Amino acid sequence: MAGPAKASTATKTPSPPSCTGIFPRTRQPCATGLSVVTDPWTPHLAPDHFRLSWPGTRPCLSSAVLNGGLCQANHVLNLQVSGEESDEPPEQTLQRFADQHHYTGTTVAMMTAAAMTSLRHSQHVVDGHEMALFVSCGLSNARCAGDPADWHPSETMPRGTINTVFITDFTLPTATMVEISNLLTEAKCHALRRMGVLSPVSGEIATGTGTDSTAVVGGHGKVQRWFGKHTREGEIAAQMMTACLTRSINRQK
Repeated sequence: MAGPAKASTATKTPSPPSCTGIFPRTRQPCATGLSVVTDPWTPHLAPDHFRLSWPGTRPCLSSAVLNGGLCQANHVLNLQVSGEESDEPPEQTLQRFADQHHYTGTTVAMMTAAAMTSLRHSQHVVDGHEMALFVSCGLSNARCAGDPADWHPSETMPRGTINTVFITDFTLPTATMVEISNLLTEAKCHALRRMGVLSPVSGEIATGTGTDSTAVVGGHGKVQRWFGKHTREGEIAAQMMTACLTRSINRQK
C-alpha cells in the first residue's frame, strides 16, 4: 500500500535514522514541535529478556508464539531461552514467565536463543509521531526461503532467530500493519544480502532464519493508511530495520 502515484519532486534527503542502545522514551523535537505522545511506551532490557509496555492497550499484529495474530496487547516480550529440548509447550513457558513477573493484560511474546546483548534499537519522529524499532539477532540457523526443509515437529526448534518489534504512535489499519511487516522483511533481506550472510543448507544468500518473528504495534494518533516504499514513513521504517540488523550482525563478527 504505497499510496496513489504522484509526480516526482526534488527533495532534500534527510539523514537516515541512527541505531542506538535502549533508553527510556521521551518526547523528541520534530519539524512541527514536540512529538505526539498519547500513551508512551517503556522499554525494559534485562539479561534474559526485553519487554515493551504501555498504559492501556494497543493493536498488535505479529507472528509471535504467544498471542500471535491480531490482538489488543499490553506488552511485547522477547524472551531468551536455552534452546534445549523441553517438555513444556513454548506458549506455556512464555505465559508462565509473564505471570511470574506480574504482567497484567495481554502479553504478545516471542522466544530466541540469541543473547540480549544482540538487541539494537532505533527511534525516529515522522509528522509528529514517533516510530521505534527493536531487533535481536541470532544467525545459527540462517536460511534462504525455499531451502530444503530440515525440521520435524517432534524435534526441538533450531536455535537462532531474528526477532523484530516495531511500534508507532500512528493509528494503523490492519492492512497497513501487514504492509509494515512486509516492508520490514524486505529490509531484513536487504541487510542480510549486504552483510553476505549465507544459508549453510543451500549456500544461497540468507533471507532470514528458520524461526524469525515480527510484531507491529500501532498507536492512537493520526491514521496513517500508506506505509510503502514511496512514503517517508516506509523509508524511515526500512532504514531503521536495516541499520539495527546490520549493527547486530557486526557485533557477532
